[in-house]
Amino acid sequence: MGKMTLMSSVALLAMVSAAGAATTGDLSGADKPLVLAQNVSPSNSTMSNAELAARLQAVEDQLAAQRDRSQSDRTRLSTLEQGYNSAFWAFDNGRATFASGDGRFTLAIRARIQADFAGFSQDAPGSHPAGFAGPTDLSSGAVMRRAYFGIEGKAYNDFFYEIRLNAGGSDGGLNSSCTSTTTVTAPTGGAATSTCAIGSIAPGGEGDPLLNKMVVTYIGIPWWHFSVGVIEPSFMMEGTTNSASLTWMERPDLENIAADSFGAGDSRRGIEVGWSRPDTFWAGDNTAFDVAFTGGKTGSAGGHGNGGDEQTQILARVTDRFWSDGISNLQVGMSIASVLYSGNTAGGGAQAMRFRERPEIRVDGTRLIDTGNIAAKTGDMIAFDMEGNWQNFYLEGEWAQFKMDRQCGSLAVAAQPICTSSSAVIDHPTFTGWTVGGTWILTGETKTYTPGTYIASALAETQAGFQSLVPSRPFSLDGGSWGAWELTARYSDTDLNWHGSQTASTSQLAGINGGRQRIMALGINWYLNRNVRMILDDNIVRISKGTAALPDRDSQDFNVVGLRVQYSN
Repeated sequence: MGKMTLMSSVALLAMVSAAGAATTGDLSGADKPLVLAQNVSPSNSTMSNAELAARLQAVEDQLAAQRDRSQSDRTRLSTLEQGYNSAFWAFDNGRATFASGDGRFTLAIRARIQADFAGFSQDAPGSHPAGFAGPTDLSSGAVMRRAYFGIEGKAYNDFFYEIRLNAGGSDGGLNSSCTSTTTVTAPTGGAATSTCAIGSIAPGGEGDPLLNKMVVTYIGIPWWHFSVGVIEPSFMMEGTTNSASLTWMERPDLENIAADSFGAGDSRRGIEVGWSRPDTFWAGDNTAFDVAFTGGKTGSAGGHGNGGDEQTQILARVTDRFWSDGISNLQVGMSIASVLYSGNTAGGGAQAMRFRERPEIRVDGTRLIDTGNIAAKTGDMIAFDMEGNWQNFYLEGEWAQFKMDRQCGSLAVAAQPICTSSSAVIDHPTFTGWTVGGTWILTGETKTYTPGTYIASALAETQAGFQSLVPSRPFSLDGGSWGAWELTARYSDTDLNWHGSQTASTSQLAGINGGRQRIMALGINWYLNRNVRMILDDNIVRISKGTAALPDRDSQDFNVVGLRVQYSN
């Protein structure tokens, strides 16, 4: 027991001595292990426990924030993955549209129906002068001018696509037995008979190519678009307006000649680059340009024979809407084009260019002005236009010049030194046309100006031009509303005569008597709603045409009344 007591006393004494040493010893030396553990400099060795706790709390908060961000990223990724596989659909203004959950993929179903009716009023066949070789009985009736059905949309948000088929056309009034050449015969004092040219177009129902449009467009760069496929280049004043928004039943003569002969219009194989930006230089300004390189039309062997290369054209348009107050707009534009190679017919035929046009209503497909095939490999054109609206008034005007580089053909170099070969260029037949038109919207609506390139992150069908109005009060018998009404007037003058009195000789080729066509069109448009409209046009037509010896032999005046019923979404 005494031994146990002694050992306990010694242990207690040792504990007291150790405690005294800890109290009276070197405190800085005692803190060194803590300083090293915290990995701070000796100058911070006096950091308090509160400061250390604050630092520790900051580290813990940062780790918690990182965990929250990581969880948020996983949630967003999961949402995107789920949305990618889901889809939603909308039915806006008669157009069914489907879209992926993330909105990067869309598909819209499009349709456009234009049913045209026309009645021609001409002089009796016996009232024309002897030798008259013009048409005496143009066909009254009907034609499905356009019957579009297609799809359009975007993929991966940066690519736009469109596929459009057409079962309509312009040649519903032509005789199916027409050949590729025009033959006109007439006994003295008798009526002329003729076969008219259809061209080598594989019909999709009423004469136009079945494949109307098939294009892929990249729109991933702001303000730009890059298109390839079967395109419809933005070219000429009304050529930039989609066919559903046309004010009159047809575009003016000069625009159709430009489209057909210089590589624009629909069903055209090619590539296109365009740029358009609102407020380019100042508020309200909108500058746009478009350049296209095109070939022939789909479904056609014309200009794409096996004896030579396909016809090729380069065309461009630049516009500037230099003033706008948000409702009213003023724009100027210029269009230029060059035929680089007029192409070969099937079998390797000679190159040729041809300017011709119908009387701005296409129920009968007869071209009343026509230069005929001219031996020419190249040609050029230029056009200037101005258009604008002041509230519910609209005005447009355009002038164009067309030129072809005619080849020598059979002229001998002895008589004409410039004709060193049959393909040498001897002269440059030049033709002009102009048009002016205007409208008054009686119900007060205004035409909509589309700057171009983008509409809801897709490619606009109307590029830097005017679309049709949208009725503020759609037609409804129950609601007592009658839609929107518009009065229209347009005058066009297209002259395809060049040195008409010039006769052929050993040193020169004959002049060209393609004819001159002047049309005064008066009309009224009824917009029942956004999708349905009716156009009534009365065209007063004057044709001046003949030969070098008889310049007015085939001239005539007539009247044609046309009606269009249209649905478009």
